[in-house]
Amino acid sequence: MSSIGISLFQCLLGIQCKDFTMIAADQMNTQSIIVLKNDEDKLHQVSDRLIMGMNGTPGDRLQFAHFIAKNVHLYEMKNGYKLDTAAVVHFTRKNLADGLKGGTPCLVNMLVAGYDDQQGGQLYSLDFLAVCVKVPFASHGYGGLFSLSILDSYYKPTLTEQEAYNVLKMCVKEIHNRLFLNLPNFQVKVVSAQGVKNMPIINPATFVTNS
Repeated sequence: MSSIGISLFQCLLGIQCKDFTMIAADQMNTQSIIVLKNDEDKLHQVSDRLIMGMNGTPGDRLQFAHFIAKNVHLYEMKNGYKLDTAAVVHFTRKNLADGLKGGTPCLVNMLVAGYDDQQGGQLYSLDFLAVCVKVPFASHGYGGLFSLSILDSYYKPTLTEQEAYNVLKMCVKEIHNRLFLNLPNFQVKVVSAQGVKNMPIINPATFVTNS
């Protein structure tokens, strides 16, 4: 199976609000038809206010995430100030484009979630062809096909963290119900002025109610 096909079988979800940005990623790691683990971390913290969620093969995801994070830290050390979210996104997109032109593409799709003092919550969607767009909400993978209508219906820039988390829960529940793939666990993180925070993992047990 190609790396592009692997990306489609994974899922990323993101929602940007005034005071924060929240993203979720499935935690499945597979090789061919074999499930290797279901607690993979696909949400990579680049800085204290920026997270990259990535779909793709484990090698591409880890190598590219580390490359971006180390270069962002190097820039801060050399210049004495941090890059904002837009600058990190442009640097990331340039490297994706350079890889395509140089014949060594990095086949990953990603959502970049950040928080800036002036702009507030930020969310960017990038794909393996180096297409980049700033969005209020987004998804990648087949699971996203069942999520976009939910995000579109319930999105408001004034949502609270709990309300945004509930919207992502609705998306994951629909993915569990409609998608033939087994994506049981979704890791969720939120980035705000206070930094990066882990939210409870969304899994089938999340939707079990006590009678």
